[in-house]
Amino acid sequence: MREAVFVLSVGMCLGLAACAGPGGMRPDSVSESKTSINSIDIDTNKVATVNRWAMDHGARLIWLNYPTKHQVGDGSQSN
Repeated sequence: MREAVFVLSVGMCLGLAACAGPGGMRPDSVSESKTSINSIDIDTNKVATVNRWAMDHGARLIWLNYPTKHQVGDGSQSN
């Protein structure tokens, strides 16, 4: 009986894990027309720094929202 419950539990976990996959669309394949950030607004220095740190430490990095540059007088405070 315990074996059957264990096998059923493992099967359900594997089935749920398969359903939770990324599907066919990856974040880096989204077209530019679907984003409201212009490439000129992206903080490329921060992106490069974080990408370098991730590569040096063996981390996998996927940007969902790129950091943006803060314009002078836009009301945002940086600490």
